[in-house]
Amino acid sequence: MTKLFAINAGMSFFAVAKAENEEEVLTILVNRELEEQEDFGIRAHIDDFSIEGLYGDFFRDEKGSFIEGHILDYPRNIRKMSTKERDTYIRSYVEKNASAFWKDHPFYADLYLHEVKKYKAVEKEVGNTFRPHFSEEFYFNTAKLIITETDWYGEDFQIIEIDLTDCNYQLIFELTLEE
Repeated sequence: MTKLFAINAGMSFFAVAKAENEEEVLTILVNRELEEQEDFGIRAHIDDFSIEGLYGDFFRDEKGSFIEGHILDYPRNIRKMSTKERDTYIRSYVEKNASAFWKDHPFYADLYLHEVKKYKAVEKEVGNTFRPHFSEEFYFNTAKLIITETDWYGEDFQIIEIDLTDCNYQLIFELTLEE
């Protein structure tokens, strides 16, 4: 039976979808996001191996990001390390964080890290136009994780079933001012 669902991501995104269940709604949303071809779409985010792309989500340890935003440099504890020690430390955390992100698909973490390694090998070349080689299945599953597990929309993400069987309206959100 087809139902209506509200897709809410705070002030940045609200939509209504007709589907059988929440999983189908998520599939519709992921496919919509993957169809976006702009430079700032989810596919471009996955392909961006800078700290501004998906790679940036892995570029941290338990203390936080490896880049201090206000000075665009490593935090003090990282700057104190030798170059080799720093590279090893950062690489180990990037690998650990990628594995945690794709915990149900460890092959995807390995694939992603392999593409990162290829990118880094050609990164400094003049005219570098490196494009990673990911399957559509990889993009779909990764986009699904980005939508549900990160702050892709900038706020909480939720799918709410709209059920009007007992009433001709359903309150989705109400701002109440507490005194």
